[in-house]
Amino acid sequence: MDILLFLKKIKNTKIKIITRNIDYNTISLILNNKEYQITSLRTDLISFGRQAYVGLTKDIQIDANRRDFTVNSLYLDVLGQLFDPFNGLEDIRKRKLRFIGDPIKRFEEDYLRILRFCRFYAFFSKKNISDSLKNKFALKLNNIELLSNKRMKDELTKIFDNHNFHISLLMIRKLDLDRYILLNKNNRKNTKIHDGFKLDNFKTVKYIKTFGSNIINEAKLNLLSVLMPHLYNFDQLENVISRFELSKKTIAYYNFLRLIENLSSEIDIQTLLVKKNKNIKIFKIIWKMRNKIDCVYDSVSSKNRMPISWCKLGLFHILPFFILKELDIFNIKMPKCPIKRDDVIDICKINDYKQIDTLLFKSEEFWVNNNFNPSLEETLFYLKSTL
Repeated sequence: MDILLFLKKIKNTKIKIITRNIDYNTISLILNNKEYQITSLRTDLISFGRQAYVGLTKDIQIDANRRDFTVNSLYLDVLGQLFDPFNGLEDIRKRKLRFIGDPIKRFEEDYLRILRFCRFYAFFSKKNISDSLKNKFALKLNNIELLSNKRMKDELTKIFDNHNFHISLLMIRKLDLDRYILLNKNNRKNTKIHDGFKLDNFKTVKYIKTFGSNIINEAKLNLLSVLMPHLYNFDQLENVISRFELSKKTIAYYNFLRLIENLSSEIDIQTLLVKKNKNIKIFKIIWKMRNKIDCVYDSVSSKNRMPISWCKLGLFHILPFFILKELDIFNIKMPKCPIKRDDVIDICKINDYKQIDTLLFKSEEFWVNNNFNPSLEETLFYLKSTL
């Protein structure tokens, strides 16, 4: 069906329509907060590796010839009759991922297809990629930089959204693609081929993906932003920000991670191996992280305290994974300090903002140093004694 004719048919419905790719005879429909792409049968006129000029066709075979994998070349007509020119249905049943035609030619038509291969590999393929094909791909990987930041971000987001995303990451690593993902044609001066992922396995990121969605949402971040600092060293964070055009909120979170980077050297891991008061020890670490604005802890404004959600995510950068997993860190509840700003004002009869913050911090520090046990009355008594 012609895409313009289809648009007319749904024009007066309540369906949200996105037409940003209308030049490629493709539109998107938003239904139940999910995006569905609708497209005409097409033929590629000219391919550039990052985009293509397309024309319309009524021939299913011509449209199928331009697709990447056999599992993506199945068609149904209005009567439900299946057209399967490359036996893609059988490949789905056998969980076999095959390129249509020459894999290198498919890659040269659209460099994003190597990432799509890694994404689909987690679902379909039981067979590993050959060294011969890997070596052929390797000669072309530097062209990844030509892809737009948006397309890269969208594809990586789809990979992270998959249940078996760690399998995709393993394939990305096997292909050495992790060394090229951050290359950016708009930032060639600062982005170079590097060592790739810093992880030997992906158990930490898999745990965060599986159990940390509520904390990630609470932190007002997204999965890609949270996982990237686990995959790449901190010296690559600026390139991560540039490549995926990350938000100001994410940049602030990355700055927080840099602030706490050396905090692990101040922590006695052996004390955390002792079960007694283990939660208390973690609470104290979180409290220290919350106040890690700079090297001086006094006069820290409460409005600048780091969110608890950021601190929980930050713990995965400074503490061994097995300790955090054992504590079920995402569900752990941080004690609330009994003393509030108004209590300080009532007791001390002062209005100086910085002085109030200083006294509030001292009171909270007393409460923390006494294992979060002092009541409001005990904390206020301490505060009076300091005046």
